[in-house]
Amino acid sequence: MILIFNMKPIACLSLIILVAGGGLLRAQESSEVPVAEARRIASIIAIGIDEYSAGMDGTNVVASQEVEEARLFFSQALEAVDALDSGSLAKARPLVEELASLVERHEPAAELKALEARLVALLEQAAGAPLVPMPTLAPSLEKGRMLFAASCSSCHGESGRGDGPHAVGLTPAPADLTDPALRATTPLEFFQKIGVGVAGTAMPAFQDQMSVEERWSVALYAASLRNSDEERALGRRVFDEHCATCAFRFSTLETTAELNDDSLRSLVTARRDFHGLDDESAAAAAAYARVAAASEILGNDPVARVSVAAERSRRLARDAAALAIRGDRGRARNVTVDAYLSYERVETMVRARNGGQARRTEQAYQVLRNAVQGSGPEAISSALAEVEAALTGSVQSKRNRGSVSVAFGQSLVIILREGLEAILIIGALAAFLSKAGAGERKREMGIGVLLAVAASLATAALFATALKSFLASREVVEGVTMLVAAGVLFWVSYWLVSKIEVKKWQGFISGKMKRALGSGSRYALGAVAFLAVYREGFETVLFYVALFVSSEKTLGAAAAITAGIVLGLAILSLVYVLINRYSVRLPLKPFFGGTSALLYVMAFSFAGQGVAELQEAGYIPATPLEWFPSLPALPVLPIRWT
Repeated sequence: MILIFNMKPIACLSLIILVAGGGLLRAQESSEVPVAEARRIASIIAIGIDEYSAGMDGTNVVASQEVEEARLFFSQALEAVDALDSGSLAKARPLVEELASLVERHEPAAELKALEARLVALLEQAAGAPLVPMPTLAPSLEKGRMLFAASCSSCHGESGRGDGPHAVGLTPAPADLTDPALRATTPLEFFQKIGVGVAGTAMPAFQDQMSVEERWSVALYAASLRNSDEERALGRRVFDEHCATCAFRFSTLETTAELNDDSLRSLVTARRDFHGLDDESAAAAAAYARVAAASEILGNDPVARVSVAAERSRRLARDAAALAIRGDRGRARNVTVDAYLSYERVETMVRARNGGQARRTEQAYQVLRNAVQGSGPEAISSALAEVEAALTGSVQSKRNRGSVSVAFGQSLVIILREGLEAILIIGALAAFLSKAGAGERKREMGIGVLLAVAASLATAALFATALKSFLASREVVEGVTMLVAAGVLFWVSYWLVSKIEVKKWQGFISGKMKRALGSGSRYALGAVAFLAVYREGFETVLFYVALFVSSEKTLGAAAAITAGIVLGLAILSLVYVLINRYSVRLPLKPFFGGTSALLYVMAFSFAGQGVAELQEAGYIPATPLEWFPSLPALPVLPIRWT
């Protein structure tokens, strides 16, 4: 471990790969049980114990059907163990038999739980791998909904109420997944049942039909059915009002998959920020926390990923310091390594945004590692404080995506620039028609303008839908969007500079209109107006998408951008009235010159943010520059594209 913390990154990575790879090969060589089968047996046992627990109150049977289903599960588990014919599972069969015996004697469910832990340990040793696979990608509620509709709705119904067309005559009837009584069922239990099926029912096994990610998506969707969209919306507002960043804590399945609704609610309301919530608000907050790990919500949010990793790493670092102060130096050293490895999962993301902060965090962990090995309590506490401060800085560096005031200013510039240009173009087109004696054709131009506005709104909706659809690759989508926006901004700025003289501007408008009027087509004039306005609308949508992406993911930043739009529209309305009623002429040269300069600055900002996003996603290599300053608002970032 001393080598790992002091070696260069590439050498360190190579050593980790060699050690991990060798361990994996040894595990594969020594394991006699396929991992999938071991997981299947563990899932069957876990479900059987859950069914038995639901059917018992101490030693009294309160639901005979659940107890009978538990018997079927343990019988199925015995068959699965025998089918493997593995010597390494020789100790497992007696444990499964003992579980079945406890069920027959109606012993308390707690005794089954103790045996389950021993059995899982044996299965993991035999398989050489963990038996509860977590998805490599955040589960998708939309994907879960689609898979549920295709594979589950025939029995459970489209809304999960157990009223599907194939449910008639089934005994027992399919479960009503919207029943509040299912709040005791965890997403992990849904995942297990989806994989191995439910003995004694029509519920089949989907382990071979769905991947791990797909089964988790269906499990999370099924667990969400007992709450409405309105409850989750209220829950999000509760988090936003009391502690917006607290929701990050629930953005991974590792945190929430094994918690039932009551446990999840207790975890939410245990925070000081949520003390005093009424029952409705507390339940709604838990409903939102239940699905926070979905890719559509926080599952792929980069700030959430860094925040969760930092919180876990901070907790382990505190444990390591406490162990060292008590004198348990060996365990403290191991826990310190675990703390660092927890942070290391997101270190690349932090380094891409702020290389200096990543280095400070690594150095802080090295100091803590040395302190827990031989320093006194004061030095250990000081090293722990440095680690906690470094982790806080790492989260902040990822969250810092431009200040609220900068977002407001950029929003105002965008709407003014695009809106004023649209007003100038339409006004010039209308004036040309009047001078040419074709005023009656203004109606065609008006239709083109209205269609362009509608098309711009449709484009905005398309962008919003596309970004949601590609949340699994969020950094890539955001990076590409900002780079495209930067390219368009450079082109627009150049175009404005080329039209900075009034004669050139008038020549541009005159040329467009003469071609339209001379074509003889009644659609030509409308097409000119449509293309002129839609170009502005498309650019506006693209720029605002990039602006939302590059700003902080907070209500304050969103409000600032919205305020910029509202103020800009108010100014545009005033300008429109002045031009039409009082024939006021705008000074084109200062307007075009000033907005061009501002657009160039925004283009550089979007370009820097876009490259940083692609570096975080690993699509562009990054080399930190230790001597370079970090100015995220511009953005100037201490990394080099190599």
